Amino acid sequence: MIALKGKLNNKLKITTMNSKLKSISLLLMITIATAFQSCSSDDGIVENQNQLEDIQNRIEQYQESIGNMETPDEMEEYARSSQYASSASISFVSLQAQALAYSSVFLSIPGDAEQQSLVGKNGSNSGTWVWSYGGVTLYYTIRSDADFDFFEYDIEENGVRINLYKGRIKKDASFYEVEFNGENGEFLKITYTNTAGIINFTIEDNDNNRIELLYNEADQSGSIKIFDLGVLSESFIWSSNGTGSYVNHTTGETFSWP
Repeated sequence: MIALKGKLNNKLKITTMNSKLKSISLLLMITIATAFQSCSSDDGIVENQNQLEDIQNRIEQYQESIGNMETPDEMEEYARSSQYASSASISFVSLQAQALAYSSVFLSIPGDAEQQSLVGKNGSNSGTWVWSYGGVTLYYTIRSDADFDFFEYDIEENGVRINLYKGRIKKDASFYEVEFNGENGEFLKITYTNTAGIINFTIEDNDNNRIELLYNEADQSGSIKIFDLGVLSESFIWSSNGTGSYVNHTTGETFSWP
């Protein structure tokens, strides 16, 4: 369900990349749908809980950082006449959408959820919210230390409890990592870092298929790399003036724009 694999043919393989993104999107949408169906309640959403508010604030910082990303205006002009610039732009927008898609699953908890809070050693503390819906019991746990908030979302049905996703958020909002768990050991991991205005966003699965976006907030330059089973297969790179290139690393072919 979450495989990113795709066979490469000749020259530009944006269709392969798009199929990977659609596979990724499918898992994310299923995960989000499951979360919201399970969280449906007429009793409102938990408010004024410090840990939840802290995570929400950091997620909003992340969303703002991703939402503000844009390719250079010149690149959009080149995209009108170059299939490679066009494919780079489409891929960028698709990855940006993926980067934003998952974040809402962390924010919705029914107002009638039972909170179980614990204070641990060395200033570490945790809170678990437990509620039931449609015969399923859900557990949302947040654990904090000096640098990170850690979160887990479990589902229990018929006495079997499984982890749907888990992750961590750095308290300065410069790092996110979340892993969505599928069947038969499958998983999808999303990682975001922002170091001095250089954003690195990665989506990868259990077979080491991954897509990486590198973006410079200051000048809008960037790159996208696609790996099949850990091997680099395709890449785009563009500069601040919008010029760039596409490389098919399987065939060794390079195509530039303008």
